[in-house]
Amino acid sequence: KTVPTLIKRVIAVGGQTVDIHDGAVYVDGKKLDEPYTYGKPTEPGDVILPIKIPTGEVWLMGDNRTNSHDARWFGPQPASIIHGKAFVRYWPLNRFAGL
Repeated sequence: KTVPTLIKRVIAVGGQTVDIHDGAVYVDGKKLDEPYTYGKPTEPGDVILPIKIPTGEVWLMGDNRTNSHDARWFGPQPASIIHGKAFVRYWPLNRFAGL
C-alpha cells in the first residue's frame, strides 16, 4: 500500500531491522539518537515489530511522532517513491534553517 506525498525521514533501508520499544527506535539493535523528536517517546503502531526491511524498500517516520501517520501504520515503502530531499526546515520556528 503506497501513501500520498508526504515529507518523512528515512529511518532504515532494505536489509536493516527496525524495532520500537521503551519509547525509542532501534535499527539493527542500536538505539537511534533522535533529537528532532524533542524527547517525546515513540510508540509502535499497527505493523508487527521487529521488522526486517525488504531490499528496495525504506522505513519512513515523521519527526512529530505523536501526530505522524508513518511506517508504523503503513509499513515499508518502495524506495522509488522518494521524490527529493527537504531543503528547508521551518518548524519549529526557532529551528528555521536550510538543510
